Amino acid sequence: MKLFGKPIECVILDVDGTILDLWACFRQNLVTAAERLSLPIKPIDEYLVSVRLGTVRGEASLSDGVRKFWPWLSLEQAHQYSAYFREAERRAPYPPVAGAVEAIHWLRKHVPVALCTTNELPTNDHRLRAAGINPAWFAAASTGEYAHRKPDPRAFDPIFKRLGVSRETAIYVGDWYPDMVVARDAGVRFLAVLSGGIPRHTFIHEGVPDDHIIERLADLPKLITE
Repeated sequence: MKLFGKPIECVILDVDGTILDLWACFRQNLVTAAERLSLPIKPIDEYLVSVRLGTVRGEASLSDGVRKFWPWLSLEQAHQYSAYFREAERRAPYPPVAGAVEAIHWLRKHVPVALCTTNELPTNDHRLRAAGINPAWFAAASTGEYAHRKPDPRAFDPIFKRLGVSRETAIYVGDWYPDMVVARDAGVRFLAVLSGGIPRHTFIHEGVPDDHIIERLADLPKLITE
């Protein structure tokens, strides 16, 4: 199989915003957790608007970014917020991005499909299953328990070790700043999706070619040739 004329032996996917529609209930889950700690909601809304405008660079995970919402939080309070947020997510899980499940099935017929996410394994499995996606569909995964999480380029190492493919023949599909960084630093081709909220002009500004930016994962099979 080839993408833009170059062979691909593996497709690696981000999860939140790429497979799962984070925007469906992300704000509500953030707000639910904030209300339990009596935190102001305004910083959440300001952050989400900035993401949509492409004027803010996000963190790799929620736990890394909580104290940017509320700088006065102690580390303990930040951890408590993250725990409340995970509870809210379990009650209001994210649906799949339109066409994502069908795209995954199509890809699996042609190449191994792997995951690279900062979600820890139990959280990741729960999110996927809640969206009707079986974690066993994926040939390999790099999750939050691994010592080197994205954007560290070593985040891909367990995937390449398990699958026995070279990074030159892999492609990583993601929606977020750390996704761009990990792919670039690891020497892996990157395909951006707009389903995570970051606008096209931001990816272009970061050096992603326009033809490597697609609306959603469902558009990827259309680009792959034999």
